[in-house]
Amino acid sequence: MAGRLPYLKRRKYPHMIGENAEIWNKFIDKYPGRFDTVDYDFRVGSGMVLNPAWPESVQRDAKALTQKRIDVLAWKGEKPTIIEVKRRVGLSALGQVLGYRILFRGEFRNLGDPAVLVLTSAIGADDEKVLEASGVPVEVMG
Repeated sequence: MAGRLPYLKRRKYPHMIGENAEIWNKFIDKYPGRFDTVDYDFRVGSGMVLNPAWPESVQRDAKALTQKRIDVLAWKGEKPTIIEVKRRVGLSALGQVLGYRILFRGEFRNLGDPAVLVLTSAIGADDEKVLEASGVPVEVMG
């Protein structure tokens, strides 16, 4: 499996605006060959399940709105990396990337264990220590 888009800077990114888009652009500039392709706003998980008697369009919309969304799913060959981009990182980012990895593994068992990465412009020392001790690398894009 590979991403749908080339790993290049874009004018706009789905579900990523403002400073988060700037952080992502800095990352691409710093590591131009790190990935081959990407997916943005990649949905994982089953989302909300509604009453099956409700119209299919309502069920489909509810699922789409409540699924978890990975900011960037980056690919180097067949190896996926789940990337969370945040202006300021706290411990919630740890829960997000670990949760996304569990959901991704459950849906795409044949792809192995994805790597995870958090990109930010600011992180406190305590948060950085906890993320790194948990095996979640953090890249500060100043």
